[in-house]
Amino acid sequence: MFMQKGSKADGTLGYMTEEQYRQLVESDFIQEAGHRRFLAYASNPIGHTVEINYADSIQQELTFCAPTHGAVPQQANEITTTDRALKALGVEAKIGASVPIEFEVRGRTYHYNMVLSGWWEDNNDTVSRIIVSEQFVEENPELFKNTYAADGEMAGLIFSDVVLKNKVNIKGQLEDFAYMVGGDPENMEADNYILCSENQMTQGMTSRETILFAVVFALLFVVCGYLLIYNVFDISVMQDVRQYGLLRTIGTSSRQIKKLVNRQALCLTLISLPIGLATGFLAGWLVLPVAMSLFSSEHKSVMSALQVSTSPLIFVIASMFTILTVYISTRKPAKRAAKVSPLEAVRYTEQGNFKRKPIKRAQGAKLSRMALSNFGRNKRRSVFIIISLLLCIVFVNSAVVITQSIDEEKFISRNTKTDYTIYNSIVANVYEGFRYHSDELPTSVIDFINQQPGIENGRSLYRNTLDETNVLVDYGIENISCTGTWKEDDGRINKAYGNYSMAAAPETENLFYGNIYGASEQFFSDLTIFDGEQDAEVLKQKMQSGEYVILGCSMDRLTGEPKETPLTEQLQVGDSISFYKDGELFKTFTILARAKVVGTEIETASSTSAETKIGKDAPRLYMADSMFMQIYDNPTIFSYGFNVSEGQEAQIEAFLNNFTASNPTVAYTSTEVLKQYTNSVQNTVLLVGGMIAAIMAFAGLINFTNMMITSIITRRNEFATMQSIGMTNRQLRRLMVYEGLYYAAGADIVGSMIAAIFALTVLGNALNAPSMWYFTMHFTLAPALIVALVYVFLATVIPAVALHFFNNGSVVERLRTAE
Repeated sequence: MFMQKGSKADGTLGYMTEEQYRQLVESDFIQEAGHRRFLAYASNPIGHTVEINYADSIQQELTFCAPTHGAVPQQANEITTTDRALKALGVEAKIGASVPIEFEVRGRTYHYNMVLSGWWEDNNDTVSRIIVSEQFVEENPELFKNTYAADGEMAGLIFSDVVLKNKVNIKGQLEDFAYMVGGDPENMEADNYILCSENQMTQGMTSRETILFAVVFALLFVVCGYLLIYNVFDISVMQDVRQYGLLRTIGTSSRQIKKLVNRQALCLTLISLPIGLATGFLAGWLVLPVAMSLFSSEHKSVMSALQVSTSPLIFVIASMFTILTVYISTRKPAKRAAKVSPLEAVRYTEQGNFKRKPIKRAQGAKLSRMALSNFGRNKRRSVFIIISLLLCIVFVNSAVVITQSIDEEKFISRNTKTDYTIYNSIVANVYEGFRYHSDELPTSVIDFINQQPGIENGRSLYRNTLDETNVLVDYGIENISCTGTWKEDDGRINKAYGNYSMAAAPETENLFYGNIYGASEQFFSDLTIFDGEQDAEVLKQKMQSGEYVILGCSMDRLTGEPKETPLTEQLQVGDSISFYKDGELFKTFTILARAKVVGTEIETASSTSAETKIGKDAPRLYMADSMFMQIYDNPTIFSYGFNVSEGQEAQIEAFLNNFTASNPTVAYTSTEVLKQYTNSVQNTVLLVGGMIAAIMAFAGLINFTNMMITSIITRRNEFATMQSIGMTNRQLRRLMVYEGLYYAAGADIVGSMIAAIFALTVLGNALNAPSMWYFTMHFTLAPALIVALVYVFLATVIPAVALHFFNNGSVVERLRTAE
C-alpha cells in the first residue's frame, strides 16, 4: 500500500535550505530523514513525466527508488531510474546503456549523456524519477544552487521524507519544526515557505478508525485461534481425565498436573511453530502470483513490484502472536486438569454439574429429544463450537455482500458517457497537464480511429488553453465579493471568492479566462440536464443556433446530484454571459440549461488538472463546436469520445492497446478499463474475505470434529449401556447425527442473524461513505444459506464417521473397559 502512495515515511518536508536540513537531521523528534535535491523535469521523455533528483540511500529506501537491478549511481555520469522512464526516453532497460537527458534550469537548456547503473520497476506512478549521484552534485554546484527566494527556481531545493519517533500529530510536529527554523508552512507564496506534508497512507494507518479495525481484526484471529487451541486442549484434558485421576491417587499434586499440561502445550508449540511459519511463508509465496493475476492491468505494474518479504520481524511478530494465543488458550484447560479428583475421574461422563429434571413420557424417548438433551451437557463448549462455526458464515456473507454491492453501472456512468475517450497522454500528467494548444489531440488520430470498423456516435470536445489570452468571459457574477487577489508568474490575476478562485486578465475588473468547452452535436445528446431545457432534440437545435451555452456542474458521485459552488449558484437558466475578444464584445450567450457532468465530460475519469491550471474554479460553459471555432482563432481538441457497435469491442480494445503502445503521446480510457478496475476490487475482497472465511471454517470444523470424537470416546460406556438394553447401531448413529445437526442448526441460525444485522448496520453505513460512492447496498443471505447447507451436510457425515472409527468393539468389551 505504501508503494502505491510513493513513500513509506511519516511525512515530507520540502523547500528547505542546507542549513534547515542540517537542523532537521539533528532534531530530537526525527528517527530517520532522507535527503533529496530537486534538479528539473526532463524535457526529452515522450508521454511520461520524469523528474531528475539527487537522493541519498535513506531517501531512496523510503520512496521505493532503490534499484532492484544493478547498483546505485556512484560516478558523475551514472544514474538510476524506472523501466517506464527508460521506455519514455527510448532506452532499453539494460545496465550500462547510454541514457540521453535534457532539461532546463534558470532558462538554460542542458544535455547530458548518462550511463544506466541500475533501474527498478515502475509502480504505476504518474511521475518517474531519475536519481543522479552525489559526485554529479559536487561537480555541478551551479545546477544545485538554491535561488528559490530570489527567482522562484526550484533547482537546488531540498526535500526530505522523514520517519518520526512519535506518530501522534505528525503534521503538527512538522509545522512546529518549520516555524522553529524560520519557515512558513502556511503561505505557499512566501519566500520562506516550507512544505509540511503528512503521508496520507500513514495518516490512514494511524487513524482511530484504522487502528480500531486492525485491533478488531487481530482480536478476531486471536479468538479464532483461541477457540481452536482451547478446544483441542480442553478435549485433550477430557480424554485423559482418568489418567490425571490415577496420577492424583499416587500423590501427584495439582501444581504438577498443571505443569504437565503446560509442558505438553510447550512441546506442541515448539514443534508446530516452525512448521506453521514455513507453511505461512510458502502460502504467501504461492498466493501472491494468484493475487497479482486478479488485479486489473491498471494495478499490475504495482503488483509486479511486490515480493514476499523475508524480514525476520514478520516471523518474530507471528511467533509472539502464536505463543500469546497458546498461552491464553491453555490456561483454563490446565487449571481444569489440575483440579480433577480421583473420584471425579472415575465417574467422568462429560456431563459435569449439569442437572436435568425427571421427565415422564407415555410414548418413550425420541432420539431427537435425547440428542437435544445431550446437546446441553456442556453448555460452555457448545457455545464455543457454535461461535467458531458461525464466524465463517458472517465473513462469507459479508464478503459477498460487499462484492455484490459494487455497482459497475454506477461506476462507469459517473465517469464516462461513451465506450471510449481518447486524449493526449499529457492530460493524465498531474504535474504538467493539459495547458497549451500543443497538448491537443491531433485530428490525424481522430481520422485514423474513425477508419476502424464499428466506430459510432463520435464526438469531439474542444477546450480553451493558456494560449488564448485574447478571449475573456464576463460571467455577470455580482452578488459575491472577492476576498483576495494575487498575481501569477505569467501575469494572470487570481481572484479568490472564499475557498474558490478564478483566473482573470490583468487590468480588468470582471473578465476571466474561464473553463470553456466546445462540443459536437452528439455530445449534447448525452448530457444529464437537471435545470432548463429537458427535450434533447430541442436542446440540440438551440445549441446549434449558436445563441446558447450550457452550464456544467460536477456530479456528486455518491448521491448523483449536482455539486454546486458559490460561483455556479450565481448563474441561472436565462442569464446572459458575454465573451470579449481582443478587448471587444464578441458574443453574448444565454444559459439554456444546467447539466450534471461526469469525468470525461470535463477531462478524464480521474483528472482535472487542466481546470486548475487554466480557469481555476470558473464555472464550466459548453457551447456548440462551430461557435467555439469562431471565438477561438486556434481551437484545440481536448478529447474524442465514441461508442463501438456490438461485437466490435474486443477488436477496438486490441487496436487501441497497440496504437497507444506505439504512440505514447496518445492515451485512452474505456468502459472496459473501468470494468477491470471494479473486477479487481471484487477479486480483492473475495480473495481476502474468502481466505479469512476458510481459516474460520477450518478452525470451526476442527473444533466440531474434535468435540464429536471426544464425546464418543468419553461416552463409550454410556453407549454400551444403551445398546445393552436394546439400542441398535443405526439408532446410535442417528443419535450422534442429531447432535451434530443441533450444532449446525445453532451456528446456521445465529450466524445468519448476525450476518444479516452486520450487513444492514455496519456494512450499510460503511458502504454509504463518500469514498464508497460506487457501491450500492445489495443485501443477501444466500451465501450464509449455502454455508449453512454445507454445515448441515458435514454435521451429518462427521458424527457418523467418527462413531464408526472411535466406537468400535463389542458391547461387552466396552462395558468391561469401563469397569
